[in-house]
Amino acid sequence: MQEPTVADMSIADEHIVVKTKTRISSVCEELSQNPAHAVLVKVGSEILGVVTARDIFASMAEGINATKVKVEKIMRTDILTIPGPTPLSIALDVMSREKPDAIVITDNDGEYLGYFSARDYREATRKLESHQLMSVRLNRSRKAITKQAETSDADDSGEDLLDLLLGGNNDDEEEGINPPAMINLD
Repeated sequence: MQEPTVADMSIADEHIVVKTKTRISSVCEELSQNPAHAVLVKVGSEILGVVTARDIFASMAEGINATKVKVEKIMRTDILTIPGPTPLSIALDVMSREKPDAIVITDNDGEYLGYFSARDYREATRKLESHQLMSVRLNRSRKAITKQAETSDADDSGEDLLDLLLGGNNDDEEEGINPPAMINLD
């Protein structure tokens, strides 16, 4: 079972992309409708910074005029770039260690694919935990099937692997436990 990658996450939402010369007032309308979104500041194909509603409020509290100032003046620039094919376990480890202002996902050629938000991070941890739990269960099943197959080959008991997979167990009959009969709706 292949581990999910960063590109498997919903990285095309929760952000807008603007040029460095965009005025803060221009992005305020979008952020008023979606205050949790991030504003990614881009030059060419490269993301240089990130601005959030919190950054704008902090700047305004310091006396900056939002109608005149451009996003490049207040953007945070600690941007972590992660290739989309990176497995989630590796990406989450790097993210938690680096603690960047923003995480940008690129393709194999370094072209921008999307933004990895805080919500994506929470979703990724749940997805990775689910994947790891499923992998453990599959490994246990594989071991049980292999053991059963080896036992069946050795003693030719007649039990088949389908019974093992479906939970059929001849021990139930020996202990006096009778499973409920199947209902026929014909």
